[in-house]
Amino acid sequence: MIVSREMTKILQEKLPEPYHTLSRWIDHAILNSNYAFPAACVLSTIGLNGFPNARNVSLKEFRYPYLIITSSLNSVKAKEINQNSHVALTFWWESLRRQIRIQGVASEIDDKDADRYFSERNKSSQAVSSISEQSKPIAQFEVLKETYETFLTANQERTIPRPNHWKGFKIEPIQMEFLEFEDSRFHRRVLYLQEKGNWIKSEIQP
Repeated sequence: MIVSREMTKILQEKLPEPYHTLSRWIDHAILNSNYAFPAACVLSTIGLNGFPNARNVSLKEFRYPYLIITSSLNSVKAKEINQNSHVALTFWWESLRRQIRIQGVASEIDDKDADRYFSERNKSSQAVSSISEQSKPIAQFEVLKETYETFLTANQERTIPRPNHWKGFKIEPIQMEFLEFEDSRFHRRVLYLQEKGNWIKSEIQP
């Protein structure tokens, strides 16, 4: 799920900028790209060692004004967000020649939303989330794999409850940049900055 039912209603009434463009571009990528994961993006955080850290994640939902991702709270990215809530998201669709760069502030989603997102995952993904202590070293991969397969088999006909450590984050943008790529490198770039609750739009040079 990328756009909630509430969002569909808001879209009919037209979202304010820059959220309208954000929604249109993500929706266009989902409908018109041939990517297996068109809602994938790069999440960048401030690492525990002070260096930037980045990884690909899947956007679960755009619920105005938040972009929502899920994760284990034991993961490195969750620990980094809890230490410094300032994050960035980058979307890049090569076939569509578009990029979105977002800076924002992350906070935890509530348990009700976490339960819903977990229930939407397939059985194998739920099993991995249940048995894995994400990002921790392992002595033997095959031992962890055996644990996963045993857990999955035992719960194949059961509902797997959401582990307490599995949750997610909602990111509220404070800056968005939309880029339309040109072979000439004369790209069109539109920047929105939030100032005192208002969005200030400007075009910036390629």
